[in-house]
Amino acid sequence: MKPFISLCMIVKNEEKVLNRCLSSVANFVDEIIVVDTGSTDSTKEIASKYTNNLYDFEWTNDFSSARNYAATKASGEWILVLDADEYVDEENFNQFIQEVKNDNGIYDAYTAKILNFTGNFGENLLQNFHDRVYKNNGEISYYRHIHEQFKSTKGKQLNIKNSSLLIFHSGYLSKVVSEKNKGQRNKELLNFELHNGAKNAFDYFNFGNEYYSIGEYEKALESYLQAYKQKSDFRLSWVSTTLVQIIICLIHLKRYNDALNIITDAQNMYMASPEFPYLKGEIYFTRGQLDDAKQTFLQIVNYPQQYHHIIFRPDLKDQKPHTRLGEIYLYEENYQQAIYHYTCVLNINKYNEESIKKVIYILNKFHSVEEISAFLKSNGLISEKNVSSYVKACFDVGNPSLAINLLEDYLDEYKLLNKVALLKRLCIDNIGSIEQFHEIFKPEIIKHLMESNWVNIIDVLLLKDHISTSNDLLTVLNYLKQNESMNKLMDLVDGNESIVNIDEDLIIYALQLFFVYKKFDLCNSILKEIEKVDKHTILIVARVLFSNGFKGEALQLYNLCDWDAFNAQDFINIIHSLLEVNNKDNAIEVSKYALSIFNEDFRFYKYILENTEDPSLFKTTFDQAKKIFVESIYFNQF
Repeated sequence: MKPFISLCMIVKNEEKVLNRCLSSVANFVDEIIVVDTGSTDSTKEIASKYTNNLYDFEWTNDFSSARNYAATKASGEWILVLDADEYVDEENFNQFIQEVKNDNGIYDAYTAKILNFTGNFGENLLQNFHDRVYKNNGEISYYRHIHEQFKSTKGKQLNIKNSSLLIFHSGYLSKVVSEKNKGQRNKELLNFELHNGAKNAFDYFNFGNEYYSIGEYEKALESYLQAYKQKSDFRLSWVSTTLVQIIICLIHLKRYNDALNIITDAQNMYMASPEFPYLKGEIYFTRGQLDDAKQTFLQIVNYPQQYHHIIFRPDLKDQKPHTRLGEIYLYEENYQQAIYHYTCVLNINKYNEESIKKVIYILNKFHSVEEISAFLKSNGLISEKNVSSYVKACFDVGNPSLAINLLEDYLDEYKLLNKVALLKRLCIDNIGSIEQFHEIFKPEIIKHLMESNWVNIIDVLLLKDHISTSNDLLTVLNYLKQNESMNKLMDLVDGNESIVNIDEDLIIYALQLFFVYKKFDLCNSILKEIEKVDKHTILIVARVLFSNGFKGEALQLYNLCDWDAFNAQDFINIIHSLLEVNNKDNAIEVSKYALSIFNEDFRFYKYILENTEDPSLFKTTFDQAKKIFVESIYFNQF
């Protein structure tokens, strides 16, 4: 009996991911064909565990050639195409097979939804659609060297159905892209496509993607615009993606009003897609229009049923708007709402590092270890897989006792990390005994912990008072003293070194950690001579002081700096401090100066409009703001 479905793959040096792919699908396909294009690792050995249909093919810089060769070896009625860095879900795949059987051959091919994990840890999600299953009748083949597509060998229009099949793809994770140099390879193949034969809209779309991936936004924009201009049908799946990418490129290029104009038109065509309102909110957020951004993001998260058509960014419907709302409420010091939105992110994605950090940061300001632990556990936010991220966040806010509490349920899995947390508690809170860390105080272990950022030089520095009772610690300190920076820092806190001889990065790093650890006497060892260092370092120190609540001291240092070196947040820090003491006149003057540098930051217009009593200044500022910011609910009140 003829097999129903054959899996066809082309592979090269895929030993890290091939087993995951094949194990996900091996029990649900009738035949596996693997074509190797020159592997030098254990790829072929892994493939041989699943199939005897293993073939070699000389790579010719042509994906279609390799895929068509694989198809000649398949005997199934249907061919499924997967890449090694993809995998399927058992339940979904079985449903799809039943779907194909129920259709009884009326379609030539099926499109799958590809869910792409991106970023460093897969924290972002992109989706696209691609033809992945087709009849093995000799009448369908692939064409194009890259981003290959189906075509009929008889020149007919193929009848293709959007199916229920989901394929998960990890090949766009930052590390994978870097290791495989995919961007350069893809760009070379696309360049060949563009200079050989007819150039079509889809070519320009793919070229735009490659330019975008390497940060060449002007060239990406040109390609996307050309793709959109040449489209044959706006219903093609890549067309709406092109519109989104055009807007994102314009945002990168700071052409905000152009982007807003396109968003307005796009929303009329794609009213159910969250990408366009989200990007509008993102523009508002970037330009300091926080009231507008808040309203836009709340509309998305409060009415999710309105946004049921995802173009290619599912996270723009929930994770991203909740994250931005968390940032806005944190900026406004509305901590209850900030916690709510960051927690919403974690309910969607429990591994979101940024939200984990923010939740711990906010809760640590107001609650005890027991209260924080109870909140996290009762909301089901912590698991064995993400507890290390919470522990790192606890260390970042100087609360190792919370880390120890959170690790209580995972001591067998995280023995070393628990030891590190206990060591941190000794460093920061002077609780515990140095003798219990004998196994940690080995140069190779400390080196590993420092390289992985679980222990830092400040932690070790704070242990120096225990040298007399621990030969192991003395060995570690002597090892670290080989580092000139460590030596100078130790001498500085002992009063034997001047701050002018210390590297700026080390000054800032040490000062921030001393504040986090509440070692204010050590902060003073840095700050007592801070006016002797260069102005740039003084400016960075002022920011550290302000962010840690020492506003008066920060303002004194700001007065020593050149205003032209300030960023927008520096001016905002000063303005907020002036308004807190009702010094409106000086706050307005600072806002006016800030506007001369940051004329596209809405917040400075708002400071003037809300605090000036000068009708002429009000009108001038209002008119200028209206000219730059064509959309804002804020204007409606005037």
